[in-house]
Amino acid sequence: MQAIRVRDGRLARIEGACIDCGRCIRVCPKGAIKVRAPVRDIGWLGPHAIMTVSSVIYTQFGEDVMPIEVLLGLRRIFRYVHDQAYVYELFNMATEFYIREAREKERVVWPLISPVCPVVNRVIAHHFPHLLKNILPIMTPGEIAARELKKRLKAEKLLNTQEFKVYNITPCSSRISYIESVDSLSVSYLNGALGINEIYKLVKKNMKGMKEDIIIDRFTGIAGLGWGVSGGEIAALDDVRCLAVSGIHEVIRHLEKIEMGLFEDIEYMEFRACREGCVGGLMTAVDRYEAKRTLQNLVAKFGQGRRLRYPQAKRAYDEGWFLAERKNALPQDPVKRLSISEGIERERRVEQVFERLPKKECGACGSPGCRTFAEDVADGTAKMESC
Repeated sequence: MQAIRVRDGRLARIEGACIDCGRCIRVCPKGAIKVRAPVRDIGWLGPHAIMTVSSVIYTQFGEDVMPIEVLLGLRRIFRYVHDQAYVYELFNMATEFYIREAREKERVVWPLISPVCPVVNRVIAHHFPHLLKNILPIMTPGEIAARELKKRLKAEKLLNTQEFKVYNITPCSSRISYIESVDSLSVSYLNGALGINEIYKLVKKNMKGMKEDIIIDRFTGIAGLGWGVSGGEIAALDDVRCLAVSGIHEVIRHLEKIEMGLFEDIEYMEFRACREGCVGGLMTAVDRYEAKRTLQNLVAKFGQGRRLRYPQAKRAYDEGWFLAERKNALPQDPVKRLSISEGIERERRVEQVFERLPKKECGACGSPGCRTFAEDVADGTAKMESC
């Protein structure tokens, strides 16, 4: 997002709209930028930590390792482990219900946009605020799981409410900050998140020595299994005109097209900021394409059949069980909005500065590139002598 500036050759800071995409972490040649650790260590979580697990974790150990083996390995580490794949199915059915209702309304905003990727939500909030109304108002699977787990434990009085917290094991670095951020679009029921790469070796170690009879026949085909790869969310939707786009630059291009009035024949857009989908997340442990191959083999083996009962899901939907609890205030926009005349004048100043630059794209000025430096000079945050 061209948000980072380095002043005096030593101090890097964010001056633009950071969307937590993690691209800076991937490209930093010195490894100076790190994901902010959500927990100090696993032991710090305490004995009553409840873990909800992204299905991406099943793609990290190779195609010969079954999902149930991974779950059992996790349960040797954590006392309470919840597989989110079932909740993915609930989310898919709620999406179908919502779209069918929307078809009958006169003033429908198409396409609806998946609320699942926190990076995409930030892009929309900061750069495409007119599209906030397009975001599907259904609670994301991780939040549904956290809310219901807390409700169940409280109702069954298995634990004191002060003793347990719910954490999400995730491939997404943005999920960690999104849970705690004040500029999130909705209220979070999660207490924190843990990267798959942080527990990968420990899970692998705890999967050793399992008896085969424990593993067999403990995992069935589920629609949520394919969610880890781009297109996996919409693959489980029935009778919905939809499209899947992955990679932050492609996502931005398609959001621009939606803002221009294109794609009105599409009912639902699945956007993922990471290339290939969540298997390309920053906090995974293996190569994204290797993980994608593993996922495809698992889907071929188990299928994507649903386990849900339609009447039960429909009753929950009608009772408002899936609706997201949105925050009253929209995220604070770090980018100053200009009037049309102000924007034209600013662009004229930017072009004047840009024409004087050598266009070497060296970055020595501390801005990401020559165009960004021209914008900084025009905005008064940098001086021409810095080039």
